[in-house]
Amino acid sequence: MAQSPAFLARAVLTFWVVLLILAATFSDGLSQAWPGWSIAFIATAVWGLNVLLIYYGVGPPYSIFRLPFVSVAFAFLMTVVGSGSYWATTQLFPLYRVNIERAILFVALCTLASLIGCIAVLRSSRDPTASKVQYVWDWSRLKAITCGLFVVALLGTYVSIRRIGYIPIVSGDPESLRVEFPAIAGVWYRLSFLGTVVGLLVGVQAAGRRADWRFLSMGLAALVSASLFGNRFFAALPIGVVMLLWNQTRSKLSLRTIGVGLVIGVPILALIGFWRQQDTGVGLLAPATLILYGSLSEFRDVGWTLDYYSSGGHALLHGSTLGGLVVPLLPTPVWAAVGVDKAAIFAHSNASVLAQEMAQVAAQRVGLYGELFMNFGLLGALVGALLYGVWVGYLDRQITSIREANVVRGLVLAIIAAATIYAQVGQWNMFTSTVTSLCYPILLLALIGARRVTRA
Repeated sequence: MAQSPAFLARAVLTFWVVLLILAATFSDGLSQAWPGWSIAFIATAVWGLNVLLIYYGVGPPYSIFRLPFVSVAFAFLMTVVGSGSYWATTQLFPLYRVNIERAILFVALCTLASLIGCIAVLRSSRDPTASKVQYVWDWSRLKAITCGLFVVALLGTYVSIRRIGYIPIVSGDPESLRVEFPAIAGVWYRLSFLGTVVGLLVGVQAAGRRADWRFLSMGLAALVSASLFGNRFFAALPIGVVMLLWNQTRSKLSLRTIGVGLVIGVPILALIGFWRQQDTGVGLLAPATLILYGSLSEFRDVGWTLDYYSSGGHALLHGSTLGGLVVPLLPTPVWAAVGVDKAAIFAHSNASVLAQEMAQVAAQRVGLYGELFMNFGLLGALVGALLYGVWVGYLDRQITSIREANVVRGLVLAIIAAATIYAQVGQWNMFTSTVTSLCYPILLLALIGARRVTRA
């Protein structure tokens, strides 16, 4: 291990030299076969710099589930798998072309900026002081609450499906109707998503060695219940939250476990998307190409967005959609009392604007970096990525201070952290709405399911 830092530096330096040699030797041939090769080479070199920063700048402890590592790994996975998704898209739609190499460089530079912000926080801030007073879950009360919520969530799902008339996740592509589900099902639709909260509470008890196989089955059923309306996010996010909490408070998850999870999980989520979009012609793709087509497709839309908003196709939004970050913090009646139309502000999201420009019926997500570019251009995106890294560094400080799964604050921090990582492919107004929709109920449940503890 003493030689590993020097070995890593030599490996990255060798990698850069190889890139230079390839560029100097085969530039003419590469230009003919691959017009965007030079941008892709620069992006690859930037990723080498990111590796050095994550190792030397962020520093130990080295864990795949430490938040700065997760953030960079997610950005890299989004780039690699997203590029594969773009290739699969061109197989299905041969005329579709975007400057995907520029998107690769853009994400690499944003990741670099976020790492600089993260390192600045980690190197300048002191370790968080453990509070003498904290709230911890009372396991017996939490178990009763979880069972009660499970029944309510199942009832909400049953009534909602009855009112909608079909199960969206298995009955065609529900994208164009998803926005109408709350109006169709009413309050039952809201109750059904308590299944996500149930899954989180079961995960906490599992991390605290308080859940047997029957309880775990209930949590899985709750997540499936909340996902029946076509949104895979409500199953994926709780899994990420539980893995973060488990890794921090119970035992370190191995790289093999994560790899197996990705190998199994990514194809399943992609195939669910295929099941819902069979009428779009995706059945013409080979199985492996089909999985790529349905995986992290937001990245190819980042490429489209960079082309469109940098070529004069549309003026920058200049932050006109930032209201979506604020309005989810309070309920609709509160905003109505001060004359603010919460629904209208939330609907005016970057994803909705992009969908209109792309002539799509469903919101088009391009992630935090893409939405920063739409609003503020390249410089604004890099500054926003820097601030994003500052936030990641702060969360890393807070999460690493959690040692026990029964601490209520630990679950809340894990939810915020998972939503922060997901923001790289999600909508930024969905970050706030996700945090509030999950953390508010959990904090309310803590009033009856947790107790105040004073530590010596």
